[in-house]
Amino acid sequence: MSYPWKNLRPKDTLILTKSAILSDVNISTILSLYQPLMGINAASLYLLIKEYLNVLDEKELTLSDILAQLDIGIKEYYEARTKLEAYGLLKVFNHKENEEIYLFVLEAPLAPIHFFNDTMLRMLLTEKLGERLVSERREKFIKPIKSNDNYREITKAFQDVIHFNMENYTESFNRIDTPNELTKTSLIDEISKDSDFDWSFFSSGLNKHFISSQAITPEIKQLIETFHSIYAVNELEMQKFVLEAADITSGQVNGNTLTRIIHDHFLGKAKQVRSKTPAGQDDNTRISELRAKGISREEIEIILHAEKTQPFAYLKSIKQQKGGYVSSNETWLLKELVEQAPLSTAVINILMNYILVVKNAPTLEKNLANKIANDWAQSKVNSPEEAIIKVKELYDSVREKNKQKQTQTQTWSKSKYKQSSGRKETLPSWANESEQTDEKISKEEEEAFREKLRKIRKQKSGDD
Repeated sequence: MSYPWKNLRPKDTLILTKSAILSDVNISTILSLYQPLMGINAASLYLLIKEYLNVLDEKELTLSDILAQLDIGIKEYYEARTKLEAYGLLKVFNHKENEEIYLFVLEAPLAPIHFFNDTMLRMLLTEKLGERLVSERREKFIKPIKSNDNYREITKAFQDVIHFNMENYTESFNRIDTPNELTKTSLIDEISKDSDFDWSFFSSGLNKHFISSQAITPEIKQLIETFHSIYAVNELEMQKFVLEAADITSGQVNGNTLTRIIHDHFLGKAKQVRSKTPAGQDDNTRISELRAKGISREEIEIILHAEKTQPFAYLKSIKQQKGGYVSSNETWLLKELVEQAPLSTAVINILMNYILVVKNAPTLEKNLANKIANDWAQSKVNSPEEAIIKVKELYDSVREKNKQKQTQTQTWSKSKYKQSSGRKETLPSWANESEQTDEKISKEEEEAFREKLRKIRKQKSGDD
């Protein structure tokens, strides 16, 4: 396997410089707006380079200096560096004659108002933090203008105050470099350059439904490019979303409506209707239905809770009960499961419960989660009760593999966690396996192994 950081060495020389003077507002922007997107390591690397360049315009050091101060390995450093590059915060150059020498140019972040006007960045931040926290950050940086209806503006224009002969300054003006902030393109503009979205095919499909090309404003076009980049929405799918967001009378497309429709589709809100559960069915009816299927009382409680709770809230509740927290990797994994796995949210909740509670894993392991999700999808697991059956099958395979015939008397987990609502997570009696059963050998096997060792040692001493 090839690793992109394989050519990096601790002894590599790094020459640090910057393209602009960084202010406290820049640093606040990095911490409040960029750090949630790129992670703590990337933000720390940015701040460390900035600290080196507070006094000096240029600083030379080795990669090992960076690794030591950030307390990270080369892999983590490379990932942090590339995150900075991706968000336009760092430009990296490699010496043409000596590949062990790198030039780093630290770039200023976008001004907050430009950040929030960038559709891609705003959308990524909303996905990461949610609407409430994004609104709080917007209010922090961008202050609303108070109503001035009782006033008339008398501000002087530039040409009314400043008088100069442009001809005298033409030559010197042409030699001035344009500030980086003015030439900096937005993230979605950079992505759109290489976009493969077929606008001609997309537009022709809309015309058949009486949606004019004028309805696709630059703002809507930018939204479409953003969703195409984030979710890989193709032209036909995008036509359906736009048609759903269009006003029947005017044919105009509302950007907020389009955003909500696509987010609902890909974040799984459309899948939150309980599988095989009629709309409006109450708990008593559902309980009777489950009892008729032979589901135990503890299992019914698990199923009802899984059906009523959103996946992220379910994950957060379990992690809090265990004294932990939801990591960014777990958040993205859950998003991937909801978006890509053809499983209902209730089934995904059962899957998470199996990994975090039954197996008592400290984190939601990506490989295991994807393996189980793929198996359940291929097995057409459509309901939480079917997921419970699959979990039982997993336990049967574990018992067979380890040749263990212990009585199934324990509850779903070794510890009883209290849900945020005050309820206890009750679990069926069959769930009593642990990770250790996969690793430990029985006492009989251990004693047989020791007896073999004694015989070998005795035979060896006799030969000597």
